[in-house]
Amino acid sequence: MKYVIRIIQISTLLGGAEFVALLLLGDLTESVKPVVLGAVLASLIISGVLGIIDRKFVSTRNKVSGALS
Repeated sequence: MKYVIRIIQISTLLGGAEFVALLLLGDLTESVKPVVLGAVLASLIISGVLGIIDRKFVSTRNKVSGALS
């Protein structure tokens, strides 16, 4: 499960990096820039939430492993 979360997190961050490159290097109209910025912020938020879920999952698994020992 940990690796699935990591793969989703990495792909989300790469998508966000792609939008940042588009924002910085692309020839975007002013009406599209807020949408692209929103997509970048959404990818960062999703990645952060997945990181929190991953840490909770690992800590829960460690508690269960400690209880079984």
